Amino acid sequence: MTGNKIVINTSILVFTLIFNFNLLFANNNEASLWVENIGKNTLSILGEQSIENNKKEILLEEIFIKNLDIRRISLFVLGPYRKDLDKESSGKYFQSIEDFISKVYAKRLLSYPSGNIKIIKNEDKGKRGKIVYSSIQFNDRPKPISIDWWVIKNRYGINKVFDIRISGIWMAQEQRSTFTSFLSKNDGDIKKLIERLNVQSR
Repeated sequence: MTGNKIVINTSILVFTLIFNFNLLFANNNEASLWVENIGKNTLSILGEQSIENNKKEILLEEIFIKNLDIRRISLFVLGPYRKDLDKESSGKYFQSIEDFISKVYAKRLLSYPSGNIKIIKNEDKGKRGKIVYSSIQFNDRPKPISIDWWVIKNRYGINKVFDIRISGIWMAQEQRSTFTSFLSKNDGDIKKLIERLNVQSR
């Protein structure tokens, strides 16, 4: 092999390694930027003094509905009772979960002021998605709160949040424990769970 061929082949190898590294970095960074954008939008709404709480609540609900993978979360929180979800009840169930998550958690968020989000790192879980680690410093709190985001891609390749861990507790997993406990005491009747969710969402 001549000297020129060695130089050319080495250049190609270096270029390929750099390109693949940049592509990997871009893919990892994309999830972090996406989460950071959600955090900033949410905190901006909370800190907007010119908006009344009922309007803030609607805007926060929209953020939840747009960015959460409602269907996947809905099936996950059923645990072993997922197999009992029939076609007749599925539409009402998915809607009740969407209403419950968006309305209940939006109301809870209203008690918080604005603040700043800081992305710490993200961890690639392969087919299971990415965990984006962040901390939020609320304006009235002396210490930041750790919030980790489990980000997955839906079937269209769009980022969605599957779960959120706040101070060490995964929200969807905690809700799964609550739901399965309720169903175990009610003969696995998903219709009763829907009724309970609808009451809590009012």
